[in-house]
Amino acid sequence: ARQVQSQLASCLLVDCRTPTERAVGVLPNSIAAGDLGKEDLARPEFIVAYCCIGACSAWWCQEQLEGLWAYKVRFLVGGVAAWAHQGGAFIDLATLSATSRVHCWVEELASFFPVPGSGYDVVATGLCHSIFPACPTPYEALRAASEMRHVRFQNLALEVRMRYWPSVFCLEAAELQKQCASASPPRYLLVDCRTPEERQVSTLAVQCLPMVSADEFRANAPQLLASYQTVVTFCTIGGRSGIFCKTLVDELVEAGYCTDNPDILRRKIVNLLGGVACWLHIGGGLATPTGQATRRLHPWCRGFLDMFPVEGIDIVFDEWRPVPQDAVALVACKAASGEKEAVPQKLLQMCNTLPPEVIKDSLTRAMQNCAGYED
Repeated sequence: ARQVQSQLASCLLVDCRTPTERAVGVLPNSIAAGDLGKEDLARPEFIVAYCCIGACSAWWCQEQLEGLWAYKVRFLVGGVAAWAHQGGAFIDLATLSATSRVHCWVEELASFFPVPGSGYDVVATGLCHSIFPACPTPYEALRAASEMRHVRFQNLALEVRMRYWPSVFCLEAAELQKQCASASPPRYLLVDCRTPEERQVSTLAVQCLPMVSADEFRANAPQLLASYQTVVTFCTIGGRSGIFCKTLVDELVEAGYCTDNPDILRRKIVNLLGGVACWLHIGGGLATPTGQATRRLHPWCRGFLDMFPVEGIDIVFDEWRPVPQDAVALVACKAASGEKEAVPQKLLQMCNTLPPEVIKDSLTRAMQNCAGYED
């Protein structure tokens, strides 16, 4: 950061952050990566990419290695955080005047910025200056931030299950990944319950298993159920697919399917706990509709942007799009899932709500979040 500040006149700074981050403040003489033209790259002596702490901009630089101007592309080590620690200036895009405000991308990275009272106002949605483990490199910081998100997300996935599909059996993402890697993959059928817009960007990378949309499965449910050992539904965080799973089982039983023993049907149609987000947190990959590996992901709505791993994926999303109506209730679960003192009450709620055939399964998962309670 010190080198760039001393040579600012000969550098073009390329901002690789999101519009939300840039709206708070940008570095002087910078341009958004998406707004770059060939003439912009030709003029400066150096092209320096930057982001929050340096990881996303490093990926951008990697993509430029085959380009005409690769020899003068650099990335700002430590990103905006390092720039602030060196006393660098920030510009408000709306007024083009100096500002002390800087966006820290995600709240988990706030501790890498100058402390309050240093002259900078660190901004992030739901920001909390919690103690953060010491991470000597940006990449270790990203991994640590992702781990913190994973812990929060596990609580959210459990909360969504208890509220909206407690009677549905579920499959852990780790178990699905393990079975897909085995020598003899299971006879599973995956049902993607997300919107066509989401599926067009990417889906779970499980080439060994067939996959259909929710509409396709509903139209051919009896035939598909007869052809596969288990049907696994999934969506972004497990909410929509869990509700679909519960509704479908009820509809099939009402239509006369497995009326003698509905439990067989409930064990045959299961939901992926935590959906795509959990799959990514355990290291699962993504694929395009044609089966090509990809890092791109549609997050459904902005309410879940902070539930995915911080590194390894490229979010494809219109940040200004309103939260879909069917997502509002699921987003509200985030607040409840953060209430540590509510765990015993959650267990009581589950005992009063769950049918006998699934209570053992649900309580086993819930107990993983109750280490702090002797009883």
